[in-house]
Amino acid sequence: MMRFYGAAADIGERECGVIASTRNLGRDGMVVEPSGIDLTSYRRNPIVLFNHSPDSCVGTTTAIGVDKGDLAARIQFAPEGASALADQICSLVKAGVVQGVSIGFDPKESQPLDPQRPRGGQRITRAELLEISFVAIPADYGARVVQRSFGNSAALFRALPAIPRPFVQRAAARLSHVARPAVVSPTMHCWMLLEQRRRDHEAFFSLEARKAAALRLRCD
Repeated sequence: MMRFYGAAADIGERECGVIASTRNLGRDGMVVEPSGIDLTSYRRNPIVLFNHSPDSCVGTTTAIGVDKGDLAARIQFAPEGASALADQICSLVKAGVVQGVSIGFDPKESQPLDPQRPRGGQRITRAELLEISFVAIPADYGARVVQRSFGNSAALFRALPAIPRPFVQRAAARLSHVARPAVVSPTMHCWMLLEQRRRDHEAFFSLEARKAAALRLRCD
């Protein structure tokens, strides 16, 4: 029997199990450490998208946690008939056509994989999870659907912490009400945030900023 977040549970007709993120070096030249991903806010809004588009909600996450070093999750698609897109993606996932999974995240701390190339590939050591998406080609080679039905790859899931049902219900209630423009890819978003923080850091510690601070101290 499969053990899923502490109890025996079948994967239902509109459910699947995924590995959302691994420690592997991705196609984007980045490593996102699963152990450093903060799930606190995501548990309050466990939304699942298609292609990282905020107006393409297809389901919710009902259980999530780090298992064997990877970020694993149990996903429940929207009820049949609630969303044509959710019905389509559910069918494609169950048929094994769509298998890729990706995460949208906000990087908090990072370090270059190669110290000689500080603006090259990064190791994200601390990040906040924003969303999980089904995608055609994931940046993380190991991020994929690993369980589509009961008994398939059962050993990959062990005691994932369940997300409180009220949070799942609130996220599900928003499936038909989200209407925002598409977002950039998680990789580009990550680089934009890192670059902005680098610029803020340089501006704060620049020679001009230090001179201005010294002048203010003299005036005081």
